[in-house]
Amino acid sequence: MLICWLLNIVQFGIAFLLLAVSEKTLPVFYVLVYAIGLVQVGYVAPLYRLLQRNGKPRAAQGLIIAASITAVVSAVCDYRLFGPAMFRFWR
Repeated sequence: MLICWLLNIVQFGIAFLLLAVSEKTLPVFYVLVYAIGLVQVGYVAPLYRLLQRNGKPRAAQGLIIAASITAVVSAVCDYRLFGPAMFRFWR
C-alpha cells in the first residue's frame, strides 16, 4: 500500500512542479490532481504485473487495495467539489 501512496505523492509533486513552471500547464495540473484515481492506472497496472511476476502476490494485492482506496476517495472528493454535473454520464 505504501508503494502506491508514495507514487501518488510523487504524482502530486509533479503536478505542482508543472504548475510552478508555467500557467500553460494548468489543464495538466487539473488532470493530475483531480483525476488521480484514473491517472494512477497508468503506473499501478504495470507495477501490479511486475509484482505478480516476481512472486510477491501480497504486495500486488496491497497495491490494488491502495489504488482502490485512492480512486474512491478521489471520486468522493470530486463529487463534493464539482457536484453531480461532473458525474452526469453515469445516469
